Parts: sequence; structure tokens; C-alpha cells
Amino acid sequence: DGSFSGLTLLGASASYNSLQIRFQKRASHYLSFEGNYTWAKAIDDSSAGANSFITDSLSNGSMPQEPDNLAAERSISANDATNLLVLATIVDLPIGRGLWLGLGMSRPLDTIIGGWSVSTILTFQSGTPIHIGMESSQLADGAQRPDVVCPKISSGISYHQAALNFVHGTGDPSIFNESCFADPGDQVAGNAPRYFSNLRSDDIHNSDISLSKEISIKEDMKLQVRAEFFNFTNTPRFGFPVTSLGASDFGDVESTLNNPRHMQF
Repeated sequence: DGSFSGLTLLGASASYNSLQIRFQKRASHYLSFEGNYTWAKAIDDSSAGANSFITDSLSNGSMPQEPDNLAAERSISANDATNLLVLATIVDLPIGRGLWLGLGMSRPLDTIIGGWSVSTILTFQSGTPIHIGMESSQLADGAQRPDVVCPKISSGISYHQAALNFVHGTGDPSIFNESCFADPGDQVAGNAPRYFSNLRSDDIHNSDISLSKEISIKEDMKLQVRAEFFNFTNTPRFGFPVTSLGASDFGDVESTLNNPRHMQF
């Protein structure tokens, strides 16, 4: 116990295993798409940028709980995302002069409704693991974690419902089952892992869509009209809950991470 100084340990270990699938359809019959799916698991004892013990200036869990027991830091990585699917699609709508619908369409009408293309980028990703610490750490030389005293550490409510409860002041707004966590005591290391694989941030469900067409002004001149929608469905991604045991709002969902729908023309 007490203060000390020394050289920083610039070392860590990690493992990553994944199944990666790429799929593609080249442009034909007005449709093309390309996508990737990854099913993965990452384990480490330091996740740079989120909980590295290289420096204590980073975010949650940056310091180890026991500097002389780094094996206890090994857990699911802060960067782990079990599932990730990204799909980009381009659809040339078969409507317009010389196309499937509107073969003999007049030029003025074709200028308005013909030749439109729709492009989308869809992203679906699992949430990342959560670190739980102590509001008032009682370890002099480490980042104390709580004890886990029962298996059902999640309250079972969704991020959406937790955020609604927080905003309206109705029901329990906590993602966590607070009764499953306990203060380990003065100068005692908690038994909680550095990150919980079964407690995660909100998933990502995002769709970006663009609508565009080209209008021929003359042989060597075209005008492109484009409308773009980011987060088209206006789906919020809720922020991390408060993760410090002992805080009055422990487990509450009080913010969002993404932007609302944006449109540009």
C-alpha cells in the first residue's frame, strides 16, 4: 500500500478468432451489391484506447486492478464485436425512356421520373463489452472492480426501455441488476472481470440511403440530382450506461452515441 513509481510495462497479449464472409453481385438486371459478415471473438489483457495499462490517461479500466497480478486482467476485449454485417447495394430503377417500365416515355416525363438510382449502406453490429468500476475505489494502487455475487447481472430491460424510463422518470432505468454487485472492501480486489462479455453497449443498426439521377443536357453535358439520407430510419444508438458502482445513477442510460437523421440535397 502507498505511492510508488517505476517504469511502465509496455506489454500485453491478445487473441482474435473470426469467421469472415464476403459476398458480391456484379451489376446486372439493375442490381449490384457487395457485403461482408464477420463473426468474431477478441480476448486480451489490455485494449489500447479503452482500458490500456500503458497509461492511466485513457478511459474506463485504464489501470489494472492489481499491478502484480496482470493475469487477472485477461478478459473479453473492449473492442470485441461478435457480429458485424455491412451491405452496400445499388439499384437502378428500371423506369424511364428505353427501360423496362416506360419504354416509349416522352423526354419531358423521363427527365422527371426516369433513370433514378437508389444506393444503400446498411450496418448491423453487436455492442461492445462493458467495464464496471467503483465510484470510490479503495485500492491505493489499482483500479478496483466490484464483486459479482449472483449470476443475473443484467436487469433484462432493453436500452430503449431504459432510456424511456430515465427520460420519463418511470420504472427502473438501470441496465444492470445492482443487487448482483457488491463493494469488495478496503484494499481488496474485486472478482469482476475487466470487461463483461454478457453486458454490452447498444447494438448498431444504421442505414444510409441516397437517391440520384442524371439528366442529359446535351451530348457532352449532364446534370446530376442527388438526395442523401444518413441514419435514414432515425434509429438512436443509446450510449453506455453509467458504470461506476456506488453512483446514484449506476446503470442508467442517459445519452445517445449517434446522430439523428441528416438529409442533404
